[in-house]
Amino acid sequence: MAEDDAKEEAPVKAGAGKKMILIIIAGVLLLGGGGGAAWYFMGGTEEKPAEHDEHAKAETGHEEPGPVMELDPFLLNLADREELRFLKVSIKLELDRAEEKTDYQNKIPAIRDALLVLLSSKESQLLRTVNGKRRVREEIMTRVNGVMSKGKVANVYFTDFIIQ
Repeated sequence: MAEDDAKEEAPVKAGAGKKMILIIIAGVLLLGGGGGAAWYFMGGTEEKPAEHDEHAKAETGHEEPGPVMELDPFLLNLADREELRFLKVSIKLELDRAEEKTDYQNKIPAIRDALLVLLSSKESQLLRTVNGKRRVREEIMTRVNGVMSKGKVANVYFTDFIIQ
């Protein structure tokens, strides 16, 4: 009987060993396949860095600046309550594409109106600080982009900024 027990245990151990080998082989294949896929998708060829550089340029800004359009200067009253204050500002808008591919020319009256309302609602204390000017620049971009249906404004430039 002892011999029968020994014979029964031997096939069980051999079957368990085969299962273990299959599990190890499957794990190695899975890891190898995952590593190969990661290498392929993460840029395993020499041509990928050039594409990455172009993608990085697209994320950081334009390769070439778009056309810069100048608006007529604004001369307006500010919203100060203590004293009467005036603002004279000249603004240039950089478009994201050629002017012909936008509706900029048709929207100039609406753009000027939106900016006139925006700027006349500001107080001189806000406009005197650098952060205030940055905030107004962002608001101008948002307002103009809201008016335009074809094309967008990429940057806003102040060329004159006088508070009196």
